[in-house]
Parts: sequence; structure tokens; C-alpha cells
Amino acid sequence: MVKLSVSKAAKILGITRFEIQAQINNGKLHTHEGYVTTDSLRLAYPNIHFHSEEDRHIQKMQQIKDNAVFKSGATDTAQTASEKAFTGVIAGLKAKNQHYQMVFSQLNQRLEELEKCCHSQDKNALNQLQNWIKQQAN
Repeated sequence: MVKLSVSKAAKILGITRFEIQAQINNGKLHTHEGYVTTDSLRLAYPNIHFHSEEDRHIQKMQQIKDNAVFKSGATDTAQTASEKAFTGVIAGLKAKNQHYQMVFSQLNQRLEELEKCCHSQDKNALNQLQNWIKQQAN
């Protein structure tokens, strides 16, 4: 459906804007979002032909506009799919983070138990390892 301004419709029909407006007010011509459609013009004026170069240009411009609106909606859908994918990745990373925090915590507990029964000469190296693990866990 090609939409034309009232001025453009009047020019195609060879009448004034006032006459077009009167036909809209009388219900002879229907409008869509403030524009006169070519379908409405064909119904009101079945003998008119819309095959001029200018009409093809109008139809092409309308098609470009319709395609842009469609692609805009497709972009929104793609963004939504991307957002869902990112949310899934973030959830996976959070789960891995929790897992590694638990591993570091258990490792630290086992090193504390080992410290209780190790020789005094090994305690310094063991303390350094425990401190490094605590830093990595934070």
C-alpha cells in the first residue's frame, strides 16, 4: 500500500487539495495515518493509472521504508537473542566462580590441617602457599 500526501494525490488526479480534502470529509476517499492511499484513489477513481515514472519512484520509496521498518524489528529480535545468550554466559561464569571459590576454600582448609602435622622447617613455605591461595580466592 503506497501512501501519498494530500498534495501529491491532488496532483495525480489533476484537482486541488481543497477538492481532495472535501472528498476525504465526504467519505469518498479514505486516509491512513493522514495520507491518502493509492488503493483508496483506485476505488474512488477506477480510470486513473499509476504507471508514471514518479509513481514508480513513490512505490520504491515506500518499499524502502517498509523494509527499513521490518529490519528494525529484526534487529530488535536479534538483540533480544544476543541478550539471552549473554545472560546464559554470565550465569555459567557465576557457577564456575562459585565452584572455584569452593575449591580454594577446601584447599585452604586442607593446608591448615597439613600445617598442624608438618615439620617446623616446612611451615614457612606452607604459610606462603596459604597466603597466596587466600589472595587468589578474593
